Amino acid sequence: MTRQLAQLNIATLRHPLDDPRIADFNNALPMVNGAGEQSAGFVWRLQSDSGDATDIRIFDDPLVIVNLTVWQSLDALKAFAYRGIHRDFFRRRSEWFVEGSTRTALWWLPAGELPTTDDAKRRLDFIDAFGASPYAFEMGQNRPALVIERASVNDARAQQLIRRLDGDVDLDEDTWAEGCFVVAEIDDLPVACGGYRTADDTTAEIKRMYVARSARGMKVGAAIISELEAIARGNGAQRMLLETWYRQLPALEKFGFRRCPCGDESEQLSASAMSVCVEKALTA
Repeated sequence: MTRQLAQLNIATLRHPLDDPRIADFNNALPMVNGAGEQSAGFVWRLQSDSGDATDIRIFDDPLVIVNLTVWQSLDALKAFAYRGIHRDFFRRRSEWFVEGSTRTALWWLPAGELPTTDDAKRRLDFIDAFGASPYAFEMGQNRPALVIERASVNDARAQQLIRRLDGDVDLDEDTWAEGCFVVAEIDDLPVACGGYRTADDTTAEIKRMYVARSARGMKVGAAIISELEAIARGNGAQRMLLETWYRQLPALEKFGFRRCPCGDESEQLSASAMSVCVEKALTA
């Protein structure tokens, strides 16, 4: 799979953007952004009609500004960030930004896709909940390249992974028409999958979750749930449901899942001695 690197950087200004004490920062933005666009490996950056992203609000605090870009590789991003004009102004960041307010998140995505601000916020939240992982990491960290993309349940990669979970299984793609399925690859090798089907008009039920032994301990399962939740929420689901091994409950609680009775929504919700049923409201 061809992949590219998304990068989010946020920081809190010491003063509003129209304050004279921020003038050097404001005046440098066209030069810095222009240098970035001319850098080898640059793909895309978030910007408004003003030509930068300083007036795009994704946090409640108006002094928090965001930089969201896509690069062909981590080396390309580092070459721009730590050399030339960006390096010079990076060294002056304490003049304009509150100390300790800078936060970053890096993640891989399929080539041709562009991140949204909601995607970026989810990656920051993931780092807060689980620490750095291949799904979301920070500058200065070297992680395996994890990419999660939507796929058909009958995709060869999906079939291979599901058979490890269920044995010889024949999946009817029509049963997934009202849901979504994703496959995760680490360094181009399929290692995990999962999907959801609509249990009723408002409920998305996660099914066919599998993480290969080689990828366990890397938060890949949590990453797949994060992706499925975002997709289900975008498709109007109001509730997410999952039956899982009881030892996964602490991790799911970090996502806001809570134990619930195993009802009649699915034949899979068995409430066996080794499993629990959990749910999460997807509406505020």
